[in-house]
Amino acid sequence: MHHSSLLETLSAFNAGELEEFHRFVHSPFFNDGPHARDCIALWECLRPYAPAFSDAALEAKHVYVRVFPGKSYVKGKLEVVMSKLHQLAKQYAATITATGFVAPEPLHLASFFRQRGLPRRAAPLLEKLRAGQMDQAVHDAAWWYERFFTESEQHLLDTDLNNHHNHEHLAESIRCLHLAHLTQSLQLLNTLFYARRKSNVEDELAEILAEALPEALRLADLGQEPLLRLLKTGFDFARKPEQYGEAELRAFWHDLEAEAERLPADVLRNLFGYARNHCTWQFNHGKPEFAALNLDLFKSCFGRGLLFDKEKIQAATYLNMVQAGLIARDFDWLDAVMPQCRDRIVGVPAPAELYNYTRANCHYHRQEYDRALDLLRDASDDLYNNLMARKLELKIYYETNSPLLDSKIENFKLFIFRQGTKRLPEDVYRMNNTFIDLLRKINNIATSGQKARVAKLIEQLDADALVAERLWLRSQLEKII
Repeated sequence: MHHSSLLETLSAFNAGELEEFHRFVHSPFFNDGPHARDCIALWECLRPYAPAFSDAALEAKHVYVRVFPGKSYVKGKLEVVMSKLHQLAKQYAATITATGFVAPEPLHLASFFRQRGLPRRAAPLLEKLRAGQMDQAVHDAAWWYERFFTESEQHLLDTDLNNHHNHEHLAESIRCLHLAHLTQSLQLLNTLFYARRKSNVEDELAEILAEALPEALRLADLGQEPLLRLLKTGFDFARKPEQYGEAELRAFWHDLEAEAERLPADVLRNLFGYARNHCTWQFNHGKPEFAALNLDLFKSCFGRGLLFDKEKIQAATYLNMVQAGLIARDFDWLDAVMPQCRDRIVGVPAPAELYNYTRANCHYHRQEYDRALDLLRDASDDLYNNLMARKLELKIYYETNSPLLDSKIENFKLFIFRQGTKRLPEDVYRMNNTFIDLLRKINNIATSGQKARVAKLIEQLDADALVAERLWLRSQLEKII
């Protein structure tokens, strides 16, 4: 019973929700039928073990005796009651979970009065609702949808009252619907355009929609709509990052800081993510001046708590934070913040392996090579963690003049070839493939003494926009000189 779907669902409720669910189970309005009393008995048996529901006493036969006292064991009987209680749990979960855009209660009430022939009762409700909407500082997609519903209802009400200005509310409802779709489209397109940097995604339709966005944005007053303005800049960064440099990014950050008090944490978190992703892209494409700016952004976000969502940090966010600190060699800051993230990493199959990799990378940057290699011994089943660990291992073997380097280079080349562009996005494949080719050439120069070739390799490195570990490769070439 410990691994049942019922207990998994119940363990997802918080303390307050479990108290409400208790009343839900005891209500004949929700819990009826031939198994109602058995469901109550089962719930009362499980309730003391909340919220984890993992006690050894919850073994199926022990529970059976408590739910059906004095009855002989019948196979499948308890499972029927568990299924019924699980249905109640899922029904309750659906009632407490909001999805999408929900019209507020006054709007439903106004619609009721209008449909029942009492339009003058509806009018003050809509007027008060509209006034409340105008007081809200953040105009996100949910706000625009609520405004659309309100203006649409006002249009219907004006029609019933023979108000000849009803077309004005109809036009406003259309405008609000457009801005709702525009806000949500920008958020979704930004997510997709950033995702395609690491994953192969179908983006043909997204590109068609993106082409139409500049024209659609002409209907929005971006000076008066900070969220739309910031989303639009994030969209520009995501789609054509090569066109926007440090000045544009600093202007975006300044705008973010100016609006920070008005924006909800989840919205602010995403917008800062656009800025950090743009820094990462620029740095990976040969612009080291973005490194310090990236770390400043991370420190600002960490101080605000924006790197965490529901007390968890996404693996990509954590990894980029550590990398930013290492590039800037701010080891003291990393020593302070990394342990705070250790048990809170999500978004990868093996968070502990990712944490060990980042620890190894810190040891490497401090030239504690043996300690770094100890943390890299075990192969990872996660593709991206494996890529990072193998590159770090190669850097250590190169810097320590290990006799294992040549064989490790060939193994990594074979590993990249086997993954191909079916498992790796084309940019990631190229970056790693170029890295290994350049490392092989640098190692040959270092061992053969052909220093005249160094300048050509530096030119090749600078000319190629897609190279993993660019700064490290350049530093090794400069050491040879």
